[in-house]
This record gives sequence, structure tokens and C-alpha cells, in this order.
Amino acid sequence: MIKTLLSQYPIPFRIAFAFYTLLVLWASLRTGGGPQPIEHFDKVMHFSFYGLFTVIAAGCTTQKKTFLQLSIFIAGYGALMEVFQSFVPSRFMSLADILANTSGVMVVVFYFLKLRLHREPQSE
Repeated sequence: MIKTLLSQYPIPFRIAFAFYTLLVLWASLRTGGGPQPIEHFDKVMHFSFYGLFTVIAAGCTTQKKTFLQLSIFIAGYGALMEVFQSFVPSRFMSLADILANTSGVMVVVFYFLKLRLHREPQSE
């Protein structure tokens, strides 16, 4: 079922990927952020948001190489957003957030690679 969904609807996933990229940009660079209801809850959110970002990327392509490239882009994008946060009032860069972002990406990548939902490019 997952394989069918991912392989038959790449255009909606690509649109979702573009919108999600902008959503992450907005959420990362807006001022604010208040007290957390649970200590380190933001790390769970970072892990979840970047894991979802990677799931969306998985639906954008059926090629393993492209999926891995998108996943590396997402991890780099997360690190870049953390660097940019150091220039936003009331925000700061956190290596723990970068680790949480990257962990979310890696868990989803390993999951999808284990399911073998993406194929190797065909030799011509």
C-alpha cells in the first residue's frame, strides 16, 4: 500500500515538499518560542518534523539515489536553519536541535531503505 501510494502520486508529494520547505523556513525563523510544557519537548518536535519532511521526500521520487540526495538536502537544510536562528532575536542555534533534525531524517531513510520502496536507476 505504501509503495503504491508513493509511486503513483509524485506530483502532490512534490507540491507538499515545496510547501513544507517554506513552512519549516517560516517556523525556524520566526521570533518567539515560549516555555515548553515538557523538558526537551522541542527535540521530539524537531525529530518528528524532519522525519515527516523525509517521508514527503520519499513520495517525490521512486529512485533511490534521488531519495538519498533529497534526504541529505533536508539534513543540511535543518542545520542551515539552526545557523540562521542565531541571527533571529529570541532564538538561538542549538547543536542538539541539529542532532534531533538529522536523527529524524536518518530514521525515516533507514526505514524506507529497509522496505526497498525505491529502486536503483536503470543502466542504459
